[in-house]
Amino acid sequence: MEIPASPPLDTARASFRTHLNYARRIGHLLSGCSITVTPMDGARVVHADVKRFRKLYHVTNKSIEKDIELSREDSEFAVIATPWFPVKCYYALYYLESILVHLLDGTTAGFLKGGHTGIRKRIYADLVTGAIVLSIPDLSRICMLEEVQKMPAIDSGRNARSTFWNEEACTESILKKLLEYKLHDAKLGRKWNLHTRVDRDDRNAYIASERLALLDFFYWYRIKANYRDLDYIDFENGITPDEVRGYMEAYNVAYERYRSLLISQIDVLSTS
Repeated sequence: MEIPASPPLDTARASFRTHLNYARRIGHLLSGCSITVTPMDGARVVHADVKRFRKLYHVTNKSIEKDIELSREDSEFAVIATPWFPVKCYYALYYLESILVHLLDGTTAGFLKGGHTGIRKRIYADLVTGAIVLSIPDLSRICMLEEVQKMPAIDSGRNARSTFWNEEACTESILKKLLEYKLHDAKLGRKWNLHTRVDRDDRNAYIASERLALLDFFYWYRIKANYRDLDYIDFENGITPDEVRGYMEAYNVAYERYRSLLISQIDVLSTS
């Protein structure tokens, strides 16, 4: 007897499942990862900035922990908390990344105006030079946008399968999604009109010069949550509170693991 094929997921559920897979994939990679850092000799440490960002981190992390606690008590709370959860997670990690790179080479990129983009560039630079080494190659990889564009597409619906997070293809699928977010953000900022040759040339030059890393995940999901809403968590179209809490838990796993990696090296550098 032939087993009938499962009906395709509706758009809202397929989108939700896709982003759940992405959070799980990031958590999976980070859970198997270790980190080592090599500080620059004679780096000057500005203790006031480090102290300020440590305090901001502790306040933000405490709020994250409370969100998780209350969501486990009542899934309905996850519906309230989840839209801002990626924002909180990003900021906590941003404070830690800023402290880490400062302790490595004295840069104040994360402490100053424009720190969000500045710290991403510093992380790229430290990964390229080997000042920061992650044991999982995919997490250390810096990709040009042209390279991401050329990554093969997956079969329609594959990214919404419940086990897709455990497939190698999920990593490149995440990079393609981050590329989509990055180009959308650039288009808004530069006001590209792609019907004109000048703007198409500018867009192509941007793609040829800009980069992405898998650990940009937290930054771009914060941008998505802050400015474009988490439209893949569609509460009005059948995504249940328990499912939302499951997504929040998966995102928290990714956050917790990266947080732990950063803190482990900050602690070493702070006592050396």
